[in-house]
Amino acid sequence: MISNRETVHIDQIILDPNNYRFIDRPEYTFVSDEQVADSRIQLRTLNFIWGRNQENIKDLITSFKENGFLDIEQIQVKRVNDKYLVLEGNRRTSTLKYLWDEYNRGNDIGNVVPSVFESIPVVVIDEEDPVQHLITMGLHHISGKTRWSAVNEAQLMNDLIEKHELTEDDVCKKLGISKYTLRRSRRTLYLINEYKISDYGDQFKTDMFYIFQSIVGSPTLKEWLEWNDDDYEAENIRNVERLFNWLSSIEDEGDQEKEEGDTRRKTKNSREPIINQYRQIKTLEQIVYDENALRIMEDTGDLTKAYTFSKAVGESKLQGALSTIKEGTQLAYNFKDLITSGDLEELRNIKESIDSLLPISLAKIQTEERKVLAFFKSINIHFTDIKISSYRKFADLSISHINRVNIFAGGNNKGKTTILETFYLLTQANNLNAYIDLARYRGKFFSDFNSKWIDKYFKSTIEINGRFNDAETNLFISKEETDDDIDKTGYLSSLVIESQIGNVDLKSTMHLFSNKAPDYRYSRTQILCNAAFTSPYRHNEQLVQQAHQQAIENKYFDKVISFINEFLDNTITKIDLVNDQGVYRFRVTSTSREDVLDITEYGEGLQRVFEIALLLGYCQNGVLCIDEIDSALHKTLLVKFTEFIQQTAKEFNVQVFLSTHSKECIDAFVENEYPDDELTAYSLEENIEGKIECNFLPGNKLKQLVESINIDIR
Repeated sequence: MISNRETVHIDQIILDPNNYRFIDRPEYTFVSDEQVADSRIQLRTLNFIWGRNQENIKDLITSFKENGFLDIEQIQVKRVNDKYLVLEGNRRTSTLKYLWDEYNRGNDIGNVVPSVFESIPVVVIDEEDPVQHLITMGLHHISGKTRWSAVNEAQLMNDLIEKHELTEDDVCKKLGISKYTLRRSRRTLYLINEYKISDYGDQFKTDMFYIFQSIVGSPTLKEWLEWNDDDYEAENIRNVERLFNWLSSIEDEGDQEKEEGDTRRKTKNSREPIINQYRQIKTLEQIVYDENALRIMEDTGDLTKAYTFSKAVGESKLQGALSTIKEGTQLAYNFKDLITSGDLEELRNIKESIDSLLPISLAKIQTEERKVLAFFKSINIHFTDIKISSYRKFADLSISHINRVNIFAGGNNKGKTTILETFYLLTQANNLNAYIDLARYRGKFFSDFNSKWIDKYFKSTIEINGRFNDAETNLFISKEETDDDIDKTGYLSSLVIESQIGNVDLKSTMHLFSNKAPDYRYSRTQILCNAAFTSPYRHNEQLVQQAHQQAIENKYFDKVISFINEFLDNTITKIDLVNDQGVYRFRVTSTSREDVLDITEYGEGLQRVFEIALLLGYCQNGVLCIDEIDSALHKTLLVKFTEFIQQTAKEFNVQVFLSTHSKECIDAFVENEYPDDELTAYSLEENIEGKIECNFLPGNKLKQLVESINIDIR
């Protein structure tokens, strides 16, 4: 792009009638270069920019009158015949034209020097690069302070991809936006375009953008519309037509009988849009699969009434009520010593109410345990790369060359555990409980859920992207103020998790309260694959018990016991899970003792090996994250145990991510007899700017350096 600076008279400058700020206006039509200088088109463009009573440029009028015209931001133009067409700076130019007109009328123009109108400084672009021009506008009006309407922003992003063949990554880098923002904008634009060509298209208004954005941002509605992210279109035509009908005003011709005679005359029955605010989409997604509720909505034109009579919503509220009863009962039990005679009477009334429900519930309701299903039925390739855009101390950290077994080493507070958490969170997709569990352990709330702590210490949005099983995966967790129709007594905030696996979007929401348990809402929850996170500081009894049961079913448990017997304690013959007065515990049988001991009577090292070994089998065709693997393990055991991990990971197709402080542990992986081609080591180091860098070494290279110079990558 070749350019040079010139000064030109204000009358020589013409405004761009094709500026992206206009494309959402119903009266907008494309204007060719041959027509742009037409006085009528220029007048229309001025009025577009000025707005009613110059309301769109009042800020610039005030600024220019106060400070004069300052040549701070460039006005970029290109030559069109004997005129200069503005490429960037249309608002500033239109303001100067307004003040020029005021000056000629003899009106006050403040501190603007009249001579400036005769020599406006401009940058003349002699060889225009259309892509660079769009990028420049995008930086000013998408990433910058002077934002366009969301429709116009989306159109520019889409044009860069569709018309100028930029990749998504190119657009994100050049405009400084996230891929999540880009894709959400494009989905919204494509649905709007479908609406515009429908029977209701003439009713589209710019402020409807956020309604459409909420629709394509709802996994439930996308599923209902059968949204195809490859082609950016909804494939369920019937549901699309119904949706557009709900968003539009309707005029139906009907017959109405006159009072006299049998002659009928035509009348028009109008109906306002059922949905006219983006906040209503949250309500719609709760009833969209309830056909009876939808019929009520269509018959009455009232979304609230449909929600009130929705069976699906009723079932959700019932579950919430039962959860509240359960928690309240437990809380009352904890303080039973404080119960008074008046409380006893109230408890009797509550019991009678509950008793009245039991015949109904026993006769009509069968409860079924919710199971979180894995998205992929088979795993050929695990994680190949990952980018942590925002999570705890990391921003824009990319990790590549990921192998079957991956070691993360570094000093304290370098983010080793955080990296393991990112892999685990990605595997959990929209299972919000996974993030909550990590946050609980971070806050050391091992048993009780603390909503206030979660609300206070959720500092910033989490965004993680990766590639798993050859599918792009994205995770976005944010804290928001909800628009859901909920009782906001004690309401703190809402955590929202949005996950994308290939072309499938999943979403969950958890409302946090200071006075009651969280309210967890989702249409469906899925995970990428089986996964677990184990740490010496985060024992999960239920998970280990499940892993034990699975190990027995898969006939893998004997291998675990054999390893413990050979390398830790040769007197141990078996470890059983037994019910001890209602509590399940692992009991160890040993030839050295007559009695059976609880496993916690043995050393931390044995317990750690037992847990990790079980979880390797549990994570078959999945991912296992092991934090501080060297904790409680003697260095003489490390070589054999690291080999066991690599062999078992291969056998069960498990990808392993582990952290360590120990050089002995790192060396053990290259000293054992297992091949090094499935191993990658990463060193986390802080650069001179205080930013953590992640450098990798392939297993065979690590082995060479350990053997030759005894390298320490910590």
